[in-house]
Amino acid sequence: MDTLTRSIWTDANYKHALKMLHDRSGIIVGEHKMKSSERLLEGLRKEFGFASIDDFLNALEKDNDHAGWPAFINSFTINHTAFFREPHHFDILTKYIEKHRTDCAMWCASCSTGEEPYSMAMVLNEIVGEQAACSKIVATDIDSQALKRAKAGIYSLDKLSGISEERLRRHFLKGNNRFEGKAKVRPALSARVEFSELNLMSFSWPKPAMFDVIFCRNTMIYFDRDTQVRLVADFARALKPGGLLFIGHSETLATTTDQFTLLGQTVYKRNNR
Repeated sequence: MDTLTRSIWTDANYKHALKMLHDRSGIIVGEHKMKSSERLLEGLRKEFGFASIDDFLNALEKDNDHAGWPAFINSFTINHTAFFREPHHFDILTKYIEKHRTDCAMWCASCSTGEEPYSMAMVLNEIVGEQAACSKIVATDIDSQALKRAKAGIYSLDKLSGISEERLRRHFLKGNNRFEGKAKVRPALSARVEFSELNLMSFSWPKPAMFDVIFCRNTMIYFDRDTQVRLVADFARALKPGGLLFIGHSETLATTTDQFTLLGQTVYKRNNR
């Protein structure tokens, strides 16, 4: 049998992979994810031509620029997202944009497959108009495959079920023929968002007070506390005084910082000091 046909995964292999994931990205996942990740990682081992999983992992460890790193991280990332998830967040965002209009720089720090930044862009266009000159929404993620889907902006209609008919008509083009049952974001919407790959743990942070709004939802739950504290401090530096940080429904800043004041459910305002 060809030695590249199958490699035996052990608990030691998987713990090694989890440590590498954490060291590279700060992400922590439980061993319960072993089965679902094992299949993907086994495919990568074969794709890059290694006889054993140990050989594959060791090659990545020795070369920070190895071509296998992005796909390795993609094997563990979780892309559970939806349009206008946590609707109260978008109510608060609407009021903030109404106040600041076109002078509102926004960053979606874990944009996954694009539903979140496109939701932000819909709110923006509905308030200021599609022709208004605005800063692009910066949308970043560590998962290169998720970003590819986000940039394409094509979604099955069931993914759009929570969007009103009025919004669907305004912001999406329904597909036909081979795109039957799907819709694509209109150019006026996609033009508002700039996608790029980013590892939050290795990011050279932007100049201080660069953003008015940061969305980083359901991401910190995958980091240990020290990483959370560091990340929140970086967000505080990146936000303008009075700017807003939106986090996930199961996350809190209560024990990580004193630089924010709770404004609403999982919405925090950057203190002026």
